[in-house]
Amino acid sequence: MHLRHILPAALFLCPVSLAAQSTADSTPADPALVIRRVQLVRRDIFDPSERGWIARLANKLHFQTQAPVIRREILLRPGDRYDSALVAESERNLRALGIFRRVQIDSVRTDSGLVLRVLTKDGWSTQLDWRFRSTGGEVAFTLGVVETNLLGTASSAAVRYRKDPDRSSIALAFRRRRLFAGTVGLEFGYENRSDGRLSGIAVERPFFSTTSANGFRVGVEDDDARVLRFFEGQPEASDTLQRRFTLVRGSYAWALRAATSGYLRLGVAGQIRRDDTLRVASTGSFPRTVTGSIGPYLSWNRSKFLVTHGYAGFSREEDVDLGTTLRVGLQAAPGVFGYERDGLAPEVIGRVGVRLPGGFGYIDAFADGLYTAAGLDSGTVQLAGTVALQPSWRHLAVFHLEGGWLQDPVPGEEFDLGLGSGPRAFGSHSFTGDRSIFATAEYRYTVADDLWGMAGIGFAGFVDHGGAWYAGSRRRTGWDAGVGLRLGASRSSDVPALRFDLARRFANDVQKAGWVITVGKGFAFTAPTRGVD
Repeated sequence: MHLRHILPAALFLCPVSLAAQSTADSTPADPALVIRRVQLVRRDIFDPSERGWIARLANKLHFQTQAPVIRREILLRPGDRYDSALVAESERNLRALGIFRRVQIDSVRTDSGLVLRVLTKDGWSTQLDWRFRSTGGEVAFTLGVVETNLLGTASSAAVRYRKDPDRSSIALAFRRRRLFAGTVGLEFGYENRSDGRLSGIAVERPFFSTTSANGFRVGVEDDDARVLRFFEGQPEASDTLQRRFTLVRGSYAWALRAATSGYLRLGVAGQIRRDDTLRVASTGSFPRTVTGSIGPYLSWNRSKFLVTHGYAGFSREEDVDLGTTLRVGLQAAPGVFGYERDGLAPEVIGRVGVRLPGGFGYIDAFADGLYTAAGLDSGTVQLAGTVALQPSWRHLAVFHLEGGWLQDPVPGEEFDLGLGSGPRAFGSHSFTGDRSIFATAEYRYTVADDLWGMAGIGFAGFVDHGGAWYAGSRRRTGWDAGVGLRLGASRSSDVPALRFDLARRFANDVQKAGWVITVGKGFAFTAPTRGVD
């Protein structure tokens, strides 16, 4: 039996440090440092000083962010003592909403006392999501519309159509971080595939800051979909399964220590899971197995935040976390909860960042497993590292390396690289298995970071190497290299730049050499799906 394995979120780290730790203590506040008023200065897509029909039309079509949405993210209130660390964290909270092109919080001395001035400039939040990948004989594309600031409420809604060699699908998604009582959010997604469906819903009260006292999350996933299994880079599936998967998961955590310098949190998490597969050609009845697990976890964090410009996009402030975080947990998986035998499932998630001369670097690590009296039943180990060097605003070099190991993975959850995932010039399912490695290096030269006050443009060169294989079989990898164009809209709320790449695939044991065109967003490596807390 298996526990569901989910990777920690990648860290996009960048350079300017958190100014100071919280000064809150029992010392009486200096009246000169007490905040008398919080002033919001809200700007639309274009500032009032910017004229022209484009500016007027964009502002008229756009719903400006509502004032309560902004106020809820500010961690200081009238009567509080000014705290530069909480100011910095409030700026990060606002930028994390993904709806602003500029955020700045200043303190202003007035006749009535200290005023906290919060400046926000909205970004264009209605975006076309279009991606295209071609390896010559295969084509995959995505067309969609995403609204990240629905009616000015910081809600996101999306509809996408995807087509690839395996299937077509229509996906709907909605997310609002503060839907109920200003603290509880809702997340929903549904994907109707040509060969099945995926659906999920979650209710969550996250930790809105390092000083938050508690948080919880309850989520449900329910899938009925086809699983295609590919081996040795062959273009046809060797096995086809129908998978029925249901997962109900919940967690609650509270802070044993909560400060702007970091936190210590104790939590408990549990899940109920059904995960069954049946070969499509089978005449037998569909199996039904239900398992459960529950246990505590502990998260420790030492905060260190930086801000950079021109990393994932152009001419935009991007928050990155170079702090250290460690989460350890232990789930009990007894036989009475549906497992074949009693087991324990430890989990370790860690991340650490460091500032380098002219740049930064970070490492993510994740490991979990299910142990019984017979030994390791199933497990996952994944490690990823990224280094970014930015000696000047025009030059950026990014190096990324990741590797993974699986023990007895569930069908459909093996590593699967190709057609844009991993080495970008290889066809779909070129590399599959329970062992994986991927390395990429990219150099970008920025021609203009805010051309005509509308967009950034740059050129890039890159090289990829990676692959996947099964334990006991030969290691299968591939190389590609190429050049590309990078475009980013400075008025948009979306930070990552569009990527137009022309890549040359070098032949390996299965695929011939050839040219590939890909259109994507951000870097070729993708952010994992879960953070450490």
